[in-house]
Amino acid sequence: MSAATDLALRVQALEDIEAIKRLKARWWFACDTRDLAGMRSCYDEDDFLIDFGFIGEFTDMDAFIGVFESLACHPTHVDMHHGTAPEIEMTGPDTAKGRWRMRFQLLETEQKQVQLMSGYYEDEYARVNGEWKMRVSKYTLMSNLFLSSAEGVVAIEQIGSAPGLVTEQ
Repeated sequence: MSAATDLALRVQALEDIEAIKRLKARWWFACDTRDLAGMRSCYDEDDFLIDFGFIGEFTDMDAFIGVFESLACHPTHVDMHHGTAPEIEMTGPDTAKGRWRMRFQLLETEQKQVQLMSGYYEDEYARVNGEWKMRVSKYTLMSNLFLSSAEGVVAIEQIGSAPGLVTEQ
């Protein structure tokens, strides 16, 4: 392999990794803003698996969107996904895998509740029609802190690594 070919391949890999980082950022922003079409556009809808552990596993985007709407699409929910420390590895010219740390924050304004969860994603990506898409996204919960407030007093409702959602309370 010539030095020019090697350099071109390395530059392409860096561009692909950056495109995958932007894909994941778009995904989290679409979740935070309840942009359902934007969420759909991040996945290869013909071949995907979303595994969110205690929330469920999905291979049908309509089923996933339905669960997402029931859990997250409430005017009293203000949430934010913070993805950090991406580890992305190219596994082929059109495939990659990645691992991300993720911290989730939810403010439930009507019930005066706060949920802070952290964990990590293990993803698989594929270039589909020239665009990077997620094919597998598996979230593993590592910690969960659920707080409530009544009359200005904050109480710990749940702390540790057990799953649970504000909407279940």
